[in-house]
Amino acid sequence: MIFLYRLLATLLTPIVALVVAIHPRLRAHAGERLGRVRLEVEPGAVWIHAASLGEGRAAEALTAALRPLVNGAPILRTCTSNHARVQRTGADQTTCLPVDLPMVVGAWLDRVRPRCLLLIEAELWPSLLWACRRRGIPVVVVGARIGPGLRRIRSVPLLWGALTRGVRWIPADAAAAAVVGGTPLGELKREAPAPTPTLGWTGEAIVAGCTWEGEELMLLDTMRILDPRPLLVLAPRDPARFEDVARLLTERDERWARRTVLGSSVPAHVDIVLLDTLGELAGLYGQARAAFIGGTFNAGVGGHSPAEPQAAGCPVVHGPFTDGHAAAWKDVESFPALSPDDLPMAFVEAFSVRPAPPPPGAAARAVAELAPLLTGPIPVERPLRPWLYPFVPMWLLGVRLRARANRRAAVPVVSVGALTAGGTGKTPVSGWIARYLAASDPVVVSRGYGRRSGSDVRLTGEVTDLGDELVMLVRRGIRVASAPDRFAGIAAAVQAGARLAILDDALQYGDVARDLEVVVIDARWPLGGGLLPVGTARLPRSWLRKADIVWVNHGPLPPSLVPFVRPGAIVVQARYRPVGWLYQGQRLPLSALPRRPAAAFAGIARPEGFFQVVRDLGVELDRTWIFPDHHPYAWTDLQSIEAWLDDHVVLTTEKDSARLPSSASVYALLVDIEIVEGRAALEARLDALLQRAPRAAVPTGSEG
Repeated sequence: MIFLYRLLATLLTPIVALVVAIHPRLRAHAGERLGRVRLEVEPGAVWIHAASLGEGRAAEALTAALRPLVNGAPILRTCTSNHARVQRTGADQTTCLPVDLPMVVGAWLDRVRPRCLLLIEAELWPSLLWACRRRGIPVVVVGARIGPGLRRIRSVPLLWGALTRGVRWIPADAAAAAVVGGTPLGELKREAPAPTPTLGWTGEAIVAGCTWEGEELMLLDTMRILDPRPLLVLAPRDPARFEDVARLLTERDERWARRTVLGSSVPAHVDIVLLDTLGELAGLYGQARAAFIGGTFNAGVGGHSPAEPQAAGCPVVHGPFTDGHAAAWKDVESFPALSPDDLPMAFVEAFSVRPAPPPPGAAARAVAELAPLLTGPIPVERPLRPWLYPFVPMWLLGVRLRARANRRAAVPVVSVGALTAGGTGKTPVSGWIARYLAASDPVVVSRGYGRRSGSDVRLTGEVTDLGDELVMLVRRGIRVASAPDRFAGIAAAVQAGARLAILDDALQYGDVARDLEVVVIDARWPLGGGLLPVGTARLPRSWLRKADIVWVNHGPLPPSLVPFVRPGAIVVQARYRPVGWLYQGQRLPLSALPRRPAAAFAGIARPEGFFQVVRDLGVELDRTWIFPDHHPYAWTDLQSIEAWLDDHVVLTTEKDSARLPSSASVYALLVDIEIVEGRAALEARLDALLQRAPRAAVPTGSEG
């Protein structure tokens, strides 16, 4: 059955993509729904899917409990609702769930590579579950409830078995536990962090949340009976009903105001506030004298959960129907009204008490069961675009044609390269080696990506002359040469006094013979998802045998590469360590960052690593921008960034700062490389090379 579903979904892919692109509700984030998301989290994220706002509150509680135990791993939240996408859940990134098409879901998982998937309550998508199972990604349904959808699926045993094979369940209530097993968890939403109130008022108030048609009229009649009359905050369940409720209030000649036209407080002459915004409701219960839970006068709905007002210690009034969230109503001290006529007395009784928030416990129990998954393995890389495999031989032919070394420079040459294109950290490694070999007056030679056209050698200049990576090294006091012809670049630098050359990004080029070959690997993306054009790898794994030094950033050498390291090669393990900020040309300590809300942008190959380092420093990011690698910032880009400077501190990378005006009020993060393993052997090899460097300038070299 899953096979037939996936086959049909594959055939319908063009139609579904078109619907996503033009549907009024889906097109706002169509790229994300089709899997085109710019990631801000590294592989190995704990992935939480919470479809809508209600599930998002449960995700907040779970995230807060998980954060201390994930050992620095990022937390990714996906959602289905557009409104939930802007909900603050404590996650490192929130994005829309890709539509359940096999090609879309598979490609998305291969880019994200989460260590586990936690589904809040239950939203079972066949292609997603199948793809996770195939990749060995554990799936856990947290706070599972047996609603109408799951009952329909369970009525088809074959489908139920196919969907839930390998899925773990943590039930929310006894009804779910009877079906899927386990100990009932309880209501996670009660433990979600309380939002900061965004609206204040004087006097007593009733907050009516998630109301359905007919319930607003009942509440208006009740307000006219209560004496003194409290403020009523009306929050319709469906945003599409905002205008209908507004018309009702106008027809009733009520003194009312929309939330969207109010500031931070309700004027004294307003009796009713129409909460025509999303995400504010949970923060208002703590100021209310009583809450009304919508849907409880609708037998088909069965009432919504009282978890949010209960968590705020707000007395709860409701109608006769609460079976829709029976477990959430268990042990809730509430005041029922069996008919609309009973509402005034129910509110009077609610006003006479002030129950305390329930003690926490659900999130802790969930985390205890999830703990083994939080440090599980990161899924291995898979081919990103496997349908392009027929074109790989042509790429390899081009690689072999340009790999023949036929010129030797007159000074020792160190080559720093990588198997994959972009994001491995080649330039920082080149800078580290240059600083270590400073006694030889080294020069870092690169073709200068992003510089203006021309084949000339450039030893000085701005970004347009050298390229952003070389300017970054110049600012650190390192001699550089920007030259499409690296041999000519070395010759020019030697004439200027250099006695050793470091070739940045040269593994795939054989135009200059080298004395030491350094191959840089990023342990998070060691193979780049396959050779170009399938992935981002420019060279096959066999080229690792050329390496004298295998330099691994961000983790140990992946087991898949160990057989390709030749005997005698040195393996170095390193990581990035933030050391300060660069602000308008001045180097500042990490503690100098202003204590204001922060936003960040990056135009590098792997921006997710930068965002993760910033968050690890304890900086909470309100906004992020992602630009293409080496992006030349235009005036319109700078205007968008500067618009945030009034009330935010804006952060970027050291490489990006090289492409900005020196007067830009942006803090660039400075990082150094910290060697974890292999330092002694590395230094010995570099010291031996240092001894071979000439004592003074020498002729430029010869052919052959």
